Amino acid sequence: MASALSVFVLLCGISGLVSGSWSEVTVRVPSCPRHYTRINNRCFRFIHEERTFEDAELVCNSLGGNLASVTSAVENEIILELTTGLTTWIGFNDIEVDETFVWTDGTTPSFTNFENDIEPVDEAEDCVLINGNGDFWDDEDCTSNYYFVCVTCPH
Repeated sequence: MASALSVFVLLCGISGLVSGSWSEVTVRVPSCPRHYTRINNRCFRFIHEERTFEDAELVCNSLGGNLASVTSAVENEIILELTTGLTTWIGFNDIEVDETFVWTDGTTPSFTNFENDIEPVDEAEDCVLINGNGDFWDDEDCTSNYYFVCVTCPH
């Protein structure tokens, strides 16, 4: 039985070589652009350049994305690894309506990492960053300059 199966596989292989007709299925797996790190179905990129929140969002837009939205503790930890402990803008803000935080990419807020899960209420600080010490997110004046993380979808 084993030798018959071996002969069959060998003949199929020879047949494919001779006829040039191999049965192939090509599966295209979406990939992230160069310099991005894939986390689940999203691509993240740390930009080692200090910008205001608005300028950082514009840079991310020009790269085909937005400032990063963070949807889980796992994403938060991986972003901390990407930023190597540097204080970094993410896309969370309450610029439009004070104390109503939104993501610049329109993601529904489902995860936050503010200290004691209490969102900040300082009216002068509308933009959110991942603190360099990695403990919690902080709100900050949007005109301050920090590094930033962009997010986009794989193509």
